[in-house]
Amino acid sequence: MIFFKQLFVKVIRLNNWFLLLSTITLVLVSSYFIYFLEPATFESPFEGLWWTMTTVTTVGYGDVSPTTVLGKIFAMFLYIIGIGIMTIFIGKAVDFLSVRKRLKEDGKLKIATKDHIILVNWTKKASITLEELLKTFDDIAIVIIDEKLTKTPLLHEQVEFVHGNPANKEVLLQANLIESQSVMVFSSEDTVATSQADGQTLLIATIIEGIGKAYDKNIYTICEVLESRHIQAFQHVSVEEFITANDTTAHLAARSILYNGSSEIIRQLTSNTGYDLYSIDKKTTWQTYEDARKDLANHGAMLLSNGSDLSVIHQLKQPIPDNATLFIICDESSYKNIIA
Repeated sequence: MIFFKQLFVKVIRLNNWFLLLSTITLVLVSSYFIYFLEPATFESPFEGLWWTMTTVTTVGYGDVSPTTVLGKIFAMFLYIIGIGIMTIFIGKAVDFLSVRKRLKEDGKLKIATKDHIILVNWTKKASITLEELLKTFDDIAIVIIDEKLTKTPLLHEQVEFVHGNPANKEVLLQANLIESQSVMVFSSEDTVATSQADGQTLLIATIIEGIGKAYDKNIYTICEVLESRHIQAFQHVSVEEFITANDTTAHLAARSILYNGSSEIIRQLTSNTGYDLYSIDKKTTWQTYEDARKDLANHGAMLLSNGSDLSVIHQLKQPIPDNATLFIICDESSYKNIIA
């Protein structure tokens, strides 16, 4: 007993790859050896493999078993050695999956996902954004980067987490920044001064754009800017879009006072309820904006703009550029019919 105890202790301490190779070797050798010992009982090596696997996994169907003395002796050897090694192998496999799950929740694994959206800094606005994205898109991956979170804020098959300072290049690369679809940098909630918060956001954006240039990849970056007077600094580092949360709230409040009900229109266009804002490409049958407007109206949609250019209503006779990004307003069913 002492011998076997020492043997199993040594097996447990074996290198994982060596243990895997040993387990596979034991199973294959046993399958062929029992076939060699009793070809009448085990008609093929596969029958030997079937018996070996049911034996070492302790399933023991009993539909086929050794009948000769040598076969039974070998079976007893396999009971002692094979079942022990297989138990240790399964235990290590379970431990590996448990460790990997824990590392994933702690944000310590490298992200292999591609075409994902990265949310930088976990704030209340980031939480709302994540909820909206998950409700709107059921096939897009989202990666959260935050330094203060110790575990992923949401266990979801579409959500992954990276723990670390988003101003650190290695952390951004761990989130697979280069293969991402877009990056949204939220303003920190820890700082009191808006200038300090915007400064931190600008630092992160500068590093993101610098990585993009180093890898010759355009990284679409969106930043939350607390003060609109700081936008010029973000434009200088080639940030594509800005969300001026404080200014937008104030302007929306003024419009709601002047034009009662206007806030509900904005709310619908910025949520997944009611009519929504969608982006589509130019269709080959559309030559002018008027062609697009009429066709979209027949589908229950309204042409709003080409990118950020809202003046298309005055350009209906003008040709639509091939690279146009047309924004429309409609419900989900109409959108699906349009892109079908």
